Amino acid sequence: MLIFAAASNSVDMTDDILIIPDVHGRTFWRSAIQSGPYAKIIFLGDYVDPYDREGITFAQALDVFNEIIALKKAQPEQITLLLGNHDLHYYSELFYEYGGGSRYNWMYAHQLEQIFYANRDLFVLSYETTLDGRRHLFTHAGVTAPWYTSHEALIGSFDASHLNHLLESDNGIIALGDVGYYRGGFSPSGSMVWADIHEMQIDQYMPEVYQIFGHTQQIDGPHITADMACLDCRQAFVLDPKGMLHTI
Repeated sequence: MLIFAAASNSVDMTDDILIIPDVHGRTFWRSAIQSGPYAKIIFLGDYVDPYDREGITFAQALDVFNEIIALKKAQPEQITLLLGNHDLHYYSELFYEYGGGSRYNWMYAHQLEQIFYANRDLFVLSYETTLDGRRHLFTHAGVTAPWYTSHEALIGSFDASHLNHLLESDNGIIALGDVGYYRGGFSPSGSMVWADIHEMQIDQYMPEVYQIFGHTQQIDGPHITADMACLDCRQAFVLDPKGMLHTI
């Protein structure tokens, strides 16, 4: 079982995983990275499309995104960059057609399309590791059982490797465009970049895999249970080798 705790000096940071939830132009991740070292640093996606209420301009968010890309290029094995819905609608015109574009910015769209095209190999949809005997799956929004089941023939086995292959075909991109009722769509359940926390609470039950994701912004801190962790709360987290989450 994963336990949530405050960080302490007793944690062995050399084997820990640093998790950076939704960025949206924010810079909280900079100090988090400097608190390392970490064996792995995982960004959960959504790098641009800032919230107006936070006072971050799109130009500022774009600069932050380019900074993260440069960091990935400098440390390609240590850093994993996941794709979120706010990334995929610039990454793929087909995704935008089927999955829509929340806060899509037409002024910067072409520039972002070029950035993603030039750096496609730097991004994946998911990452997986085993901690204390249990598989841990990192995605942007979480994988619900209904969405996986409806696309099982396309995806294959429920693991990060097979989920990442969705980027390689039109049918895979279309599947990623599924938007559930909770997010204003018409699909029974949202995809791994669109699933709402309510869908994950109702439909995600896959006890063999612990899921870690962002996407649904939490106002009062992370939503953490024995089966999943929604960490989109504007701060970074550390996951230690025993599967315990720590704040920084």
